[in-house]
Amino acid sequence: MLYTKNGDNGRSATKTRLNIPKNSPVFELMGTLDECVSFLGLAKQHAPSPQVSDLLELIQKGAMALCEELAGGEKYASAARVAELEKAIDMLTASLPDLSSFALPGKTPCGAALDVARTVARRAERKAVAMSTTGGIPRDMLAWLNRVSDLLFALARHCDQQGGEKPIAPTANVAPAPAYASTAGITCRQATALCEAVLQKARDNGLRLVTAVCDAGGNLVTFLRDDDAIIGSIDIAINKAFTAASLKMSTEEVGRLAQPGAPLFGIQHTNNGKIVIFGGGVPLLRDGVVVGALGVSGGTAEQDTAIGQFGAQIAPQYLNKEV
Repeated sequence: MLYTKNGDNGRSATKTRLNIPKNSPVFELMGTLDECVSFLGLAKQHAPSPQVSDLLELIQKGAMALCEELAGGEKYASAARVAELEKAIDMLTASLPDLSSFALPGKTPCGAALDVARTVARRAERKAVAMSTTGGIPRDMLAWLNRVSDLLFALARHCDQQGGEKPIAPTANVAPAPAYASTAGITCRQATALCEAVLQKARDNGLRLVTAVCDAGGNLVTFLRDDDAIIGSIDIAINKAFTAASLKMSTEEVGRLAQPGAPLFGIQHTNNGKIVIFGGGVPLLRDGVVVGALGVSGGTAEQDTAIGQFGAQIAPQYLNKEV
């Protein structure tokens, strides 16, 4: 049965605390974490990409594991897990523009839900700090809660940037824009035409390459492999496109930021090894908004970089009209 009636007297228990009031500080903190997990579930339903959805689920599981630790279960919070959160924060903030003012919540459904989850996480941190004055709350738990709220703030900005502003409904006197001119994505025909133009440029330079285009969420739209192009370059081109789209910067720039001592050092070991840190991947823009990315592979790093930059330069003539 779902109900036991054992808590009808307003008291409950954990593994280490017996017969305590349901409004005890430990239950207040656990309940706040449960609230945060629920809002993360709401955000997950509006996630702009599978990668964001997967990350939100990892945070949910972490918050639930923290509840288990509070109840007397296995220790979850650790310096290593705090460091993992910091890496994710650094990766996200590196791809976001600097803030010049307070970020106003509500730009996208996912961003709005994440902003609520962030404020709930901050409340959980305050409750944990209050409990720490009497002991029982380890330092690693306080640090984990602090970094989670920072990560949710960065994620909310990321989702808002990917989702863009809500479109204004056309009036009776204004014809709606054609689907191909929308910032919603790149069509297969547009992506294929761009890849064909890029491959022709490569042929003119004596190169046989592989090209790939993905959408803003890092999902593959199309790829073309020229005759005699290296088969191993297929995955590399696709992953270059994924990297440039998900981080909103060229893979050449990611490579600079991934050097020892730089902010993204080690990022190539995340995302199941799909992050590429050498040239050939470039974001594709429409009206200043990243709508996808192009990946080029098969030459040297310098050749791939040059051909990729050429693709980014000619992309508007394919992305801004119906092909």
